[in-house]
Amino acid sequence: EQPERLIQEIGCLTFEEQNQLLTAFNDTNAAYLRDKTIVDLFEEQVRKTPNNIAVVFEETKLTYQELNEKSNQLAYYLRENYAIKPDDLIGIKLDKSDRMIIAILGVLKSAAAYLPIAVNYPQDRIDYIEQDSNCKAVIDENILGNFEQVQHKYSKENITKINTANDLAYIIYTSGSTGQPKGVMVEHSSNVNMSLDQIKTFGITQNDKVVWFASVAFDASVSEIM
Repeated sequence: EQPERLIQEIGCLTFEEQNQLLTAFNDTNAAYLRDKTIVDLFEEQVRKTPNNIAVVFEETKLTYQELNEKSNQLAYYLRENYAIKPDDLIGIKLDKSDRMIIAILGVLKSAAAYLPIAVNYPQDRIDYIEQDSNCKAVIDENILGNFEQVQHKYSKENITKINTANDLAYIIYTSGSTGQPKGVMVEHSSNVNMSLDQIKTFGITQNDKVVWFASVAFDASVSEIM
């Protein structure tokens, strides 16, 4: 009827459809704990359920209290040996296990951000990520073994918090399919927002279990771990 009209001028949606797409579907604003770090939420859970199982790996089971104490000791070790400040990076290059969870929490408690590096990456990719990120240290089997030899010397109490929700929690490198891999930086506040939303969306309770399926170097792992 009007062949001279521009397609961009013609609306194909009813008012109700347009309102649903632009308003209703986007009405996702929610209040959340913007000033909390992942460590804050973890330590709150430790206080609530210290004797509940937090991690199961093969024959090893760690309660929240045990996981908290071990990660605290690692946090003290990292601060003492690497002079950690907020937004510093610590790489983690370990096989999946309860020890990797301890390492992740230990790094976060130290105030650094963790940088996951898959052990099965090609060596040139590992070298590039370690150099490009300028991380202060990379926790591998050697460093973790050194820590475990002196672990008993470090306090099991919660370490003093020196970072905020606006500081980095982790950096994950992209595949590099369109050039060199690039580190994507995520702050604690974003991590908290996502974790609390997924707890709500999936109805997670303390009686549930979550399988850690994704590679630690893939961002889906953050959801599964936290």
